[in-house]
Amino acid sequence: MTRDRKGRDRRRVARSSKPVEDSKFRVFPALPSTSAGEPVPQPTPEWEASNGVRSAPLQPKGLGAKADSQTRRSRRSRNSLKNSLKPPQGLQNLLNSWLFWWITAAIVFGGSGFMAIALLLRLPALPNCPAIFWPTASASLRIYCAQLAANKETVEDLLGAIELVNDLPNDHPMRQDINRNIEQWSQQILDLCDNTFQAGKLDEAIEMARKVPSNVPAYRLVEERIDRWKATWAEAEEIYKKAEAELRKQNWPQAFREAVRLLDVGNNYWATTKYEELTILMKSAREDGNKLGKAYNSAEQGGLENLLQAIKLAQSIEPKSHVYREAQDALRKFSSKLMDLAEDTLENRDLQGAISIVRQIPESVNLKDEVQDFIDLARAEAQTWPDTVEAIESAITAAQKINRKRPLYSKAQRLISEWQQSLEGLAYLERARALAKGGVINDLKEAISQAQLVSSSKPRWEEAQGEIKRWRSQIETQEDRPYLDKAEMLARSGSISALQAAINQANMIGNGRALYEEAQNKIQEWNRQIQTQEDRPALEMAMQLARSGNTGSLQAAINEARKIGNGRALYQEAQNKIQDWKLQLQQQEDQPYLDRARQMADMGRLSEAIAAAERIQPGRALYETAQEVIKTWRDEIRAKQDIEDAYRYANSGNPETLASAIRTANQVSDSSLLRAEADGVIEQWSQQILAIARERAASDLPAAIEIAQKIPSYAGAFSAAQRQIESWQQQLNPAPAPSVAPAPVPSAAPAPPPPAAP
Repeated sequence: MTRDRKGRDRRRVARSSKPVEDSKFRVFPALPSTSAGEPVPQPTPEWEASNGVRSAPLQPKGLGAKADSQTRRSRRSRNSLKNSLKPPQGLQNLLNSWLFWWITAAIVFGGSGFMAIALLLRLPALPNCPAIFWPTASASLRIYCAQLAANKETVEDLLGAIELVNDLPNDHPMRQDINRNIEQWSQQILDLCDNTFQAGKLDEAIEMARKVPSNVPAYRLVEERIDRWKATWAEAEEIYKKAEAELRKQNWPQAFREAVRLLDVGNNYWATTKYEELTILMKSAREDGNKLGKAYNSAEQGGLENLLQAIKLAQSIEPKSHVYREAQDALRKFSSKLMDLAEDTLENRDLQGAISIVRQIPESVNLKDEVQDFIDLARAEAQTWPDTVEAIESAITAAQKINRKRPLYSKAQRLISEWQQSLEGLAYLERARALAKGGVINDLKEAISQAQLVSSSKPRWEEAQGEIKRWRSQIETQEDRPYLDKAEMLARSGSISALQAAINQANMIGNGRALYEEAQNKIQEWNRQIQTQEDRPALEMAMQLARSGNTGSLQAAINEARKIGNGRALYQEAQNKIQDWKLQLQQQEDQPYLDRARQMADMGRLSEAIAAAERIQPGRALYETAQEVIKTWRDEIRAKQDIEDAYRYANSGNPETLASAIRTANQVSDSSLLRAEADGVIEQWSQQILAIARERAASDLPAAIEIAQKIPSYAGAFSAAQRQIESWQQQLNPAPAPSVAPAPVPSAAPAPPPPAAP
């Protein structure tokens, strides 16, 4: 061991004796040149020199003189190097300064502290989750990476987080935390799916929710949430369908009530988007419903222009409208009415007008074939209007062109059958009309015989009967006209005998004959002339009797006029005269009662006057007059009683009884003779009440106000009482004086007004 140490010392000495290149220490001054093998002097530090300390040379034991010599040379070489490496004087001073060492220590310790804190605060390197080989990953690493994925809060990341930790065995020590996290993440997935559901994407929300693994404990939440979504969606769809159904019925209030239910269904999509969509549909449907209503109103008014306006309104309803189906039904109804109008126009034999009407039927109702068939049949029917055999045969030929596949084939066949059946009857009628043109009785009878050949089962039967009736009337007229002419000639003299002879002659025209009505009118007129001539003397005698005007003559006139019986020509005139004479007779009989009653009333005996006037019974000529005077006298009696009661109340002299007296006196009617007296006492008593109030004001203003308020508005003292009340109220509630104004100089209070004279 000693030998090894000696070897190391010799090698160290050998290395120390090698010359040092200046280039390796460029920061220090160059060393003085030395020859090869010359030892380099060792520098001696100042602190060693100043303290008298010198480095003791290392002298290993057992070395010889040669070792001592080498040691001395090595020491000299080190001393020489120390001297060459000695810093400059300025640097030496800096190193000897205590401030330098304080700053250096602060920097060193501060840097060390900073580095320590940085190392403490530095986070450990995070694991790279996407690059981890999961089969060998620990449970904590799986949970950590799953939480990182779940923090992204997307469905895919949350599902990935569940899948990452759900692979761990059920008996894993961290399984409880894993299940808690899985339930939380499943709830987050359902919340995200619920947002999708709220946005109106039910299928997408269900699809996303079913991605939650079915083997996790939280899967029950998925099924519950899906069932709730489906129930909510089904309820919303049902409400929407009901609202649409009400829209189609144009039941706007109920449709709105159904739409409002969407706001509480529990889905934002239905409560906003679909609700707004439904309100827009309601607005559009209501506008379209109004259009449809106007269309029906126009159609109900009838006429071509109104029907065309109705069709135009119905056509303006768009196919997407909820009342479009009703609009199409209305179009078909309006088109049917146009067809009916065209039929009526054709019946009036206006072919071009009928064709023009049906050509305005809209194509959307799919009646193009019906319109064309109608036009063809209308033209065929127009050919029958001349009502000749040739014209009808031409019409039949035209109608036969409509084949079985056409919509109006049945109508064409019906018309053809009618026209064919009418041809036979038309031939008989044409021959009969030709015979009747002669106008004589025999020709007319032959025409009737020919027309009677038309069978009752044929279309021309009614027409034939009408011609037969007309020709028979012509025959009867020719046969009976001589009787009526002779009767008129007899009646021209105007005597009763001539008139009776004329009546007998006219009665020869039997009932049901053509001139029967005319003959009866003549007979009735001639009977009136006979009755007038017979009854006029009696009526003139009655009028002559009534001219004297006394009771006996009037009664005699009435008896004479009553001889004219009911139904006679002068009966009504006689009754009018009788009524006038009865009134005159009643006036003469009842006037004494009325005069007597008025005399009693003038004497103040009103009750006796009323009793006398009441003897005139209802229905008599003077009854209304008697009732009017009776009412007047009864009013006077009541007025007199009211005045007496008022005086009795006023005798007490206190405000309450005076007010009662005023009210009682005011009950007297304005038409009464006592009204002036009533007005006078009302004025007097109201002044009395005001005087009492003024006296009371000296001691009790509230009581005075209460008394003055008893004066009614119709009393003369009312205005003065109101002014006095206002003055007293101001005294009770004076206005506050301004704070900056000086106190007013007191003045003498005004003397109260003197009480009114009673």
